[in-house]
Amino acid sequence: MKYKAILSLLLAVGLASAGVTTTQTAINVSAALCTFKVLVLGVLPALSLILFLFAGLAYAAGQAFGAETKAKAQGWAMSLLVGGIIGIVLAVLAPVLVNIFVNAAGAGAGFANAC
Repeated sequence: MKYKAILSLLLAVGLASAGVTTTQTAINVSAALCTFKVLVLGVLPALSLILFLFAGLAYAAGQAFGAETKAKAQGWAMSLLVGGIIGIVLAVLAPVLVNIFVNAAGAGAGFANAC
């Protein structure tokens, strides 16, 4: 009987502390996602613009050389262009995705629209 009471007490304390830890973890994840969103919105558009510029330079530089070098330069330019487009798409989708994840994490924690 004595052991059952001690076990029940430890279980109650464990459940109470687990609720606090889960809430704090949700807050930390939400804050990290908000920081990531700010980083993505600050870096990706500028990086995409640089990739677009390098794609144009690679394509233009390849036009001055022979057929083999021209084909390689066009391949590089297309790769840079695709990278820039992917960067723009990620920059546009990042706020939407982060808000979805923050709201999903915050629904149980009692806060919404943290960023």
